Amino acid sequence: MRPALVLLLLAALPLAAQKFEEKVTVTYVEVPVTVLGRDGVPVRGLTKANFEVRDNGEKREIESFDAIDFAAEGGAGAKVISPLNPASRRNFLLLFDLSYSNPQTIARAQEAARDFVARSIGRRDAVAVGTVDVDHGFRFLTAFTTDRTLLSAAIGDPRNFRAADPLQLASASTLVIESQSGIGQMRQGQDVAMENMRDIARMSGRLDDSYRRGRLRKQVEMLGEIAHTLQRLAGRKHLVLLSEGFDPRLVQGRAAGMTDNQAEEDQAAERGEMWKVDSDLRFGSPDSQKAIQLMSDRFRRADVVLHAVDIQGVRVGNDAKSGAKFNSNEGLFILANSTGGTVFRNSNDISAEFDRLARQHDVVYVLGFRAPAGRAGQFHDLKVKLVNVPAGRVTHRGGYYDTGAESLLERSLTTAEVVVNDIPQDDVGLHALAAAFPGGSVPVVLEIAGLDLVKHAKNNRATTDMFLYAFDEQGIVRDSLFQRVTLDMAQVGEQLRGSGVRFYGTLQLPPGRYALKSLVRISETDRKGFQRVDLEVPAEGDVSMVRPLFFAEPGNWVMVKAARDDPKAPYPFMLGADAFIPAARTTLRKGEPRLFTVFVYNAGQDELAWEIAPQAKLVSHNDGKYVFALEQVPADAKELAVTIRRKGSADARTVTVPIEIR
Repeated sequence: MRPALVLLLLAALPLAAQKFEEKVTVTYVEVPVTVLGRDGVPVRGLTKANFEVRDNGEKREIESFDAIDFAAEGGAGAKVISPLNPASRRNFLLLFDLSYSNPQTIARAQEAARDFVARSIGRRDAVAVGTVDVDHGFRFLTAFTTDRTLLSAAIGDPRNFRAADPLQLASASTLVIESQSGIGQMRQGQDVAMENMRDIARMSGRLDDSYRRGRLRKQVEMLGEIAHTLQRLAGRKHLVLLSEGFDPRLVQGRAAGMTDNQAEEDQAAERGEMWKVDSDLRFGSPDSQKAIQLMSDRFRRADVVLHAVDIQGVRVGNDAKSGAKFNSNEGLFILANSTGGTVFRNSNDISAEFDRLARQHDVVYVLGFRAPAGRAGQFHDLKVKLVNVPAGRVTHRGGYYDTGAESLLERSLTTAEVVVNDIPQDDVGLHALAAAFPGGSVPVVLEIAGLDLVKHAKNNRATTDMFLYAFDEQGIVRDSLFQRVTLDMAQVGEQLRGSGVRFYGTLQLPPGRYALKSLVRISETDRKGFQRVDLEVPAEGDVSMVRPLFFAEPGNWVMVKAARDDPKAPYPFMLGADAFIPAARTTLRKGEPRLFTVFVYNAGQDELAWEIAPQAKLVSHNDGKYVFALEQVPADAKELAVTIRRKGSADARTVTVPIEIR
């Protein structure tokens, strides 16, 4: 679920009654659900009529319904960067446990994580990498991304990895008490001394267990906090904990069966020496059990499932130095079972089990409804019921929260989610132009609406972050740009009100198809604008054309150039000796002609056949650069389409540009 829309509904009583207006804030909610049959196989072909949704006990009308089948043609086989409903996406957080791991097992965890990314997740799944450490807290090494190259780098050095990209889309020892049984007859003084030593050892062990319980509760609280941080993230969320686990006795007490320590405690209890009895070890720790329950509740409310990968490998119940010992991964089961997750015992072979889990989510139904919003942070309990689906079993998130204030970490994750999932953002007007020149040079122009920057500034200032990512068809970020500019309204306010900010930067991309995703964020108020542009970068010798470029109209823009661009690099937008600025947003006035240019490579004028809709008149041409004039454009025109082909060839190149008619 992701709150996506807020409306104000106005209601008025009849004139005969007292007049008043009631404002009701409404939240739009999307709930992803899966339905399994008796055989554990997803049930396909359901419709909106097969579901009933209750929000805090109130039945809600299902206003939107979407069915996504990842196993069908166009589902799992679709390109990674194809648009996808964010509510249906699967998100995996690979979490390295640095508290309950040693250098040897961390290496095994890295191997398991690489195997998981390579074999167990889908091409369109989003993955993040993080670490959790009782002494240093938890840290996200990457945001949820499809960039497997970035993930590989983070997995390769989880302790020290730092991503250069601001949105992170593109980089205790145990005291051993020796047994003293079978000594034989001792003098009474020796017996007293030995008993005192046992008391000291017993207290020392109890203090050690208390210390370890405290560390365990702290880590469990961290896991719950991580789940809570993910609450705003749309889609299904899986936390995969790579860990050796903790001693389960710290939660559930001593395992069944009589031991020497238990026998001594029984005798001490009979003598009334209760200080010698460790009730937490004997019956389980109420505080630790409560911490697990609270963690489980936070996971359920955030719709996060915890899976654990046992990275210790094959466990043995004895040791060459200490002999028989208790060695169990039951601690991992305690964590995973509380959230409905799974424990993978063999970190070298997790694919088969996870593939089974993945197949259960091959079909996702997304149910959308509106509900009155409560106070910020209030939790809504959700129930989804199947209608006329015999033997079907539905799974869905336990509820959702009303929108409240975001933490800095939540803000970073949700901002990254906008880019990965193409989530519309229109608080800040943004238009993007990308021109794919042969050889991989791609100049980009962003136009940011100045009135929106002024409107959402705070304390007469708008710190504007500009992000640009080029995702290839595998979801890998091939190049990116980030620029921050602080706009002082006292100095540039008039310019912004008249035009806005125009940003220019250059990406370097090998030939191929890309999704260029631009995001603008005002840091002070977290207002955003987002734009996606799809383009194909041609190879050096291909017959190709740059998208039609309209000449920008005069305006007093605030000009910003990417800091990393080479100042000596030639400017690409030239007609002969004249430079021009292309318009990222093409607005045409009805009945008024407008000029545009098309750059064509590796084909002469006499070799080309043109198709342009709406029709355009050729004004001039020189060295592969053609200037056209649009005249009498229909009022309902939405785009300009230009097609070129070599004469006598069926191989065509078509580029479309959105246009607006005023």
